[in-house]
Amino acid sequence: MVIKNVVFDVGNVLVPWDPAGIERKAFGEGRVEAEGFVPPLRGNPTWLAVNRGELSLEEAKAVYVAEQGFTPQEIDALWEALYAAFPLITETRAMMDELKAAGYRLFAITDNVHEIVAQLKRDYDFFDMFEVAAVSAELGFLKPDPRIYRWLLETGGIEAGESVFLDDVQRNVDGAKAVGMEACLFTTAAKARENLRALGLKI
Repeated sequence: MVIKNVVFDVGNVLVPWDPAGIERKAFGEGRVEAEGFVPPLRGNPTWLAVNRGELSLEEAKAVYVAEQGFTPQEIDALWEALYAAFPLITETRAMMDELKAAGYRLFAITDNVHEIVAQLKRDYDFFDMFEVAAVSAELGFLKPDPRIYRWLLETGGIEAGESVFLDDVQRNVDGAKAVGMEACLFTTAAKARENLRALGLKI
């Protein structure tokens, strides 16, 4: 089938996502490397709950302090580092303009939290270019759960076989393929262009 729709992940596609780096900035190298340190952003069930929309960042702070041994000041520093961690990846943003100008429809699927999505919408305009965005915190499930891909396809009124998904995590690429979408592992915007051209897109 001819590809008509390009679906973007956000983290590490349109803005960086480096949870280990955010933790190091907030806590310092020694704390992060210390024996027994529990990463708050990497696989932590509290952070996953925030991504599913079950907790706000403020509610998560209370859990981190009460249950995981962090101080309120540490979590404040973590949130400060988190909010500062999202410069725009301008090469991808430029590619979006080219795809739009060429007549392709743009969508998004992102594991993301309410507060960060709100900040990204304030700081940048790329969310405005998506006809529909599937955000995990709004839907209650994370990639590669097939429901998040199917929600986008059904809500956007698009066919899986006419859609290609760009994501930086292989299991999420595989999840898109499992519901019938084309999908490519995103490393750089330049490589993404090559992959899209190989699928027949005019970019």
